[in-house]
Amino acid sequence: MGEKEEKNIDWSLISKNLFGEASSIEKKEFENWLQASEKHREYVEQSREFYAFGEKERVEELNVEKAVQLFKDHILKTEKKTIRLSVWLRYAAAILIPVTIAIFLIFQTNNSEEELFVKGIKNFEPGSSKAELTLANGEIVNLEKRDTLVNEKDGTQISNTPGLLQYQGNQKLIENETYNTLKIPRGGEYQIVLADGTKVWLNSASSLTYPTKFLEKQRVVHLSGEAYFEVNHNAEKPFIVKVDDLNVKVLGTEFNVKAYPEEAEIQTTLVNGKVEVLAKGFDSNLKSVLSPSFQASYLKNQKELKVAQVKTEVYTAWKDGVFFLDNTKLEDFMIILSRWYDVKFFIGNELVKNNTYNGKMKKYDNLEDIFSLLEQLSDVEFVLEDDVVIVQEKI
Repeated sequence: MGEKEEKNIDWSLISKNLFGEASSIEKKEFENWLQASEKHREYVEQSREFYAFGEKERVEELNVEKAVQLFKDHILKTEKKTIRLSVWLRYAAAILIPVTIAIFLIFQTNNSEEELFVKGIKNFEPGSSKAELTLANGEIVNLEKRDTLVNEKDGTQISNTPGLLQYQGNQKLIENETYNTLKIPRGGEYQIVLADGTKVWLNSASSLTYPTKFLEKQRVVHLSGEAYFEVNHNAEKPFIVKVDDLNVKVLGTEFNVKAYPEEAEIQTTLVNGKVEVLAKGFDSNLKSVLSPSFQASYLKNQKELKVAQVKTEVYTAWKDGVFFLDNTKLEDFMIILSRWYDVKFFIGNELVKNNTYNGKMKKYDNLEDIFSLLEQLSDVEFVLEDDVVIVQEKI
């Protein structure tokens, strides 16, 4: 008896079933689609086995072990040293809706010689731990790939191991706060432990200015760019992040602040605890107290503060080495990639700017791997010209 006619399906229906989020009606629709064709079962297994959503977690087993084993055997027997994503995603185009496209992390097979590539794109390496520390006297210390121990003029000891800068308090009596600045270049990231024990993760193209020891009634730091904070609790000394015209006031909590000068809004996303977001110099009512899973967006031009409930992981996954895309426009994703890989993009076709993507991708993969995946799953292609990546519609 032949297979039933193949039918298209929205990827969200597959995703919900794989991760246990489907309703009874959605489960029934998925099962019907799964049984309609062996190709459907193969595709689901390929997705589950060779792509992961950031955490390398396996979803619950489906009864298609035979299909995935055949696929694995095919991969292991191949004599080619290069595998194009079109082999793995042969059936993806048939089931994805035109504008919103699901993308996935790639698990490499055991053959270390196998590679993914995009024609014409050189090997852009992902970002790494690198930063510059500016001391109170103006001296600049390069922190990349070396252990460093610095004594500030106020007696504070600053220790550095690649990727982590730590401040150790001292018992010396100090009258005035001494400030340092940690600057992260494009293609970099760094973590810092402040003198009060607060942990901060700084993203690419960001900087944080802070005292070497908190002496005032408030613990105040100044941020440009993006950072994730785990604030050490101290009810007597609230912690304040100053960003342009915005103050974020906390006692002890975890939150993310995205405040790049060139972007039109400042986003404060609360993971745990409670924070107060206050726009400086404007109407005193222009403030909001956030609860976990809520985000305050301050629109710079309109001078408006909007609050909405969000998936916090979308805005915090970067610190854990993941790009989390949730209906993310291609144009916005290119900005993220530009900072992390320190590469310039030019979108040569207005039509592709609003393509949106969903899923997770490994932040430490090479850029050409990401391009390969995007080219296979959508109507875009990437061409390198004079160290600028041109993004255009496929011809």
